[in-house]
Amino acid sequence: MPSSLASPVHSAGIHALHGYMGSGKTTLARRLEHELPALRFTIDEWIVALYGPDLNAEEFPVASRRVTAVLEGQWKRAVTLGIHVILDYGFWTRRGRDGLRAEASALGVPLTFYALELPEEEAWRRIRRRNLEPGVLPIADETFTRLRPRFEPLGPDETALQVSFE
Repeated sequence: MPSSLASPVHSAGIHALHGYMGSGKTTLARRLEHELPALRFTIDEWIVALYGPDLNAEEFPVASRRVTAVLEGQWKRAVTLGIHVILDYGFWTRRGRDGLRAEASALGVPLTFYALELPEEEAWRRIRRRNLEPGVLPIADETFTRLRPRFEPLGPDETALQVSFE
């Protein structure tokens, strides 16, 4: 390839968003994709595009695992090509966050976690407003409440940039 067509090598990074439903993860992801610039991987958008917005409780985990598996290959390829990636996944569990730390280390790229926290009442308000928008993955009040115990806050030894949209 002629040298004039080769692009300069630049370092890439993984930008991972940690927060519960309604905390502003996708809002931040959309902002970061333009500021960095970066490729944004938002699981909910892919699920809606591939499966529609009306998945039931039994279908959602299977769809989510499939989408995540496809996106993993894509974001890893992008980061190895020198492109920043934004993982708008939530990273609810310590196990998931530790797994991503190991992946970043294996790929030799920096990892930044962004921690988004919001009072629960404001998160409910945002979700209810978002549920009215076309083409979104709706979140029922029951789902918000039922899944809350699965969310693991960052541990005191986990470094993250704190983000607030209040």
